[in-house]
Amino acid sequence: MNQIILRIIYTNFWRHPFRSIGLVILTAVASATLLSSALFSESLDAGLEQLSSRMGADLLIVPYGSEAKDQPVLLQGELSHRTLPREILEFTRKTPGIKIATSQFYFSTLGSSCCDKKVNIIGFDSKTDFTIKPWIRKTYKKDFPIGSVIAGSDIQVDESGKIKFFDQEFTVVAHLERMGNKLDQAIFADVGTIEILQKAAKEKGINFISEGEPSAILANLEKGADFEKISQTLHEKFDNIHVIPRKDLFDNVIATAGSFKIIVWVIAVFFLIVSIAAVSIAFSISANERKREFATLRVIGFTQKRLEHIVLGESLLATIIGTVVGAFISVFATLSFRVFIIDSLSVPFLLPSALTIFAIIIVAIFIPTITGTGAAYRIAKQVGRLDVYSALKEET
Repeated sequence: MNQIILRIIYTNFWRHPFRSIGLVILTAVASATLLSSALFSESLDAGLEQLSSRMGADLLIVPYGSEAKDQPVLLQGELSHRTLPREILEFTRKTPGIKIATSQFYFSTLGSSCCDKKVNIIGFDSKTDFTIKPWIRKTYKKDFPIGSVIAGSDIQVDESGKIKFFDQEFTVVAHLERMGNKLDQAIFADVGTIEILQKAAKEKGINFISEGEPSAILANLEKGADFEKISQTLHEKFDNIHVIPRKDLFDNVIATAGSFKIIVWVIAVFFLIVSIAAVSIAFSISANERKREFATLRVIGFTQKRLEHIVLGESLLATIIGTVVGAFISVFATLSFRVFIIDSLSVPFLLPSALTIFAIIIVAIFIPTITGTGAAYRIAKQVGRLDVYSALKEET
């Protein structure tokens, strides 16, 4: 394209602002929904993969009717304030087929120096834990001194490296890798530190959970162990408990994530089809209205190819502006509302690497641009084959 064609393209783009801006908005929406859908799907997959790699328990025992029954705390960070009998841990360890078992304690607090909303606190026994500790070891390999805590990736800590609960300061020794769920907004502590925190809470007149009563028991089975038999043994001994196998821990989350992925992709495809149709209709109407203009250009020496380039150039300009704007809005919205998505949808949402995001952006810009320009290709060919005499005669 030479400068004359580029000038014509630019002039025509602004000569018809409503048509041009309408096309820009449609392609922006198509690009934004396509990019958001791809980012959403990739983030769900990354979150599920991260959860799967961190969930090392074959079964989970929780109080019956607790929040953890349907959305286990290990997967979604949804804390239950009900507790299990104190003796269930030792009984579980002695149950035939159980290889190892450990306890965890869950509660929440509004009093903290780091956050403006409740903070989930998860207590674990570092001597027997096999689910949280391997995750912590990714960023912190030392012992767990009493009075120290490990913070989720979204917990903000000041320069002192300390966090305060109930006027008691605790040292933050490490931040964990991002999980893509509410565990990113949690505090993790060994049982020794949990006792200090509970004591500080009691001095303020607050009692979280009964001393020594766990919120959940996690266990691994011996090879060939019968889960149903183990579950029956536990239920015969204890009332009001729920024993969840590893498979069921992920079923609800995977099903929910899959449903959301289908919905967002349907929306993305819908807007892509709408934008293609809009480009085709808009340029078809425009070509009919501009027959005399194109015929005049032919008379002064423009070839068929140059007329085609003008139509395709106008389409390309509108779609490029729209897709870039849409991509920017999509990335900004996804990054800004990441925590809201995690809180609202209760699905793991872990943004992929910067390289993956960049690749998705390129694809999300490329597809609407190509499809939008392709929609105008048929119109461009019709303009190129325009009968000059007939077009000029129609306008006289």
